[in-house]
Amino acid sequence: MPADIQITGYLGSGARAHVFQARLGKDSVIAKVYRESSVQKYRHKYGTDIAEFEYLRNQTLYALTSIRKHIARPYRVYPESSKYTHCMIQEYVSGRTLKDLIIQMGHLPREVLDAGYQVVQQAEAHGMHDLDISSRNTIIVEQDGELVLKLYDFNLMPQHLHAPNPFLWLVLRLGLRGRSHRDYRNLRKWEKRGQDAR
Repeated sequence: MPADIQITGYLGSGARAHVFQARLGKDSVIAKVYRESSVQKYRHKYGTDIAEFEYLRNQTLYALTSIRKHIARPYRVYPESSKYTHCMIQEYVSGRTLKDLIIQMGHLPREVLDAGYQVVQQAEAHGMHDLDISSRNTIIVEQDGELVLKLYDFNLMPQHLHAPNPFLWLVLRLGLRGRSHRDYRNLRKWEKRGQDAR
């Protein structure tokens, strides 16, 4: 890591990366260090560097001022070709998963659902789809008495760019399924989970 980044702990791992807590100056950040299997998959199957891919998606969403407060801030990216560890540096987001929030509160707060729809609609309007917003992959932060939705995981490959099978590719190509289909489906799952918790 560059000298100005100090790793302070290990937070855990996801499907595609290990996550370390770190400091960058006065800021609390994470270093998302990608699994070699994911690095190879994205390079060989998708023709892209996973760190650069995620950083660009994160940056694009963070640039949308209407939803910026719902997007973890991207700081830096170190691609596979850099002299540093292959990773992305991002704002550290501390809170509860949406799934845990629903369990603890016994319902889905309306403002959280509304924020989810706002994020998906704004992303869709700017050509960003497949945000990977399952209730386990979405963080809720309490800020000034408000429940704020935060997205932090942007490395899922959108199906309209690389469909998993020829049938789905054709369906998306013909417009028979919207490119943000999975995002709206996740929002409906949020609602159902909230109703089931009552």
